[in-house]
Amino acid sequence: MVAKSNVFFRSIALVSIALLLGGASMLAANSEEETLKRIQNAKYNMFTGVWSIRLNEEIRDVESGFKFHLPGLDYTLVDEKIKDAGRTVMLFRGKGDQKLVLRLKETGPYTNLSIRIGVTGNNSKSAQIFGYVYRKM
Repeated sequence: MVAKSNVFFRSIALVSIALLLGGASMLAANSEEETLKRIQNAKYNMFTGVWSIRLNEEIRDVESGFKFHLPGLDYTLVDEKIKDAGRTVMLFRGKGDQKLVLRLKETGPYTNLSIRIGVTGNNSKSAQIFGYVYRKM
């Protein structure tokens, strides 16, 4: 009798763990899917080299996310200019002294984010950087 109940509890524990891991993987997939949707909605201006997107996030959350996660991509915060409570410009430097300018502007409940890499901009690299940081936030 004791052996049967022990097997029963083990099987319930294994099923619970499997459900928990399945739910966690679904959440990770949702964040990946949401990030890809965001990147698809971004705009890139070929003439100025600016990659921009509108986020439904607080400006300080986006700012702290980039400050915290860009060093993981070998970018160092060099300068930060807070023009007012709703506008911030951050300057990062990467490998080979590559310049990354990040502009944040709060408009109502949204935050407009723009990224420019180097002198001419880089669409794919800007999208990769945003995707990396947004997944980590």
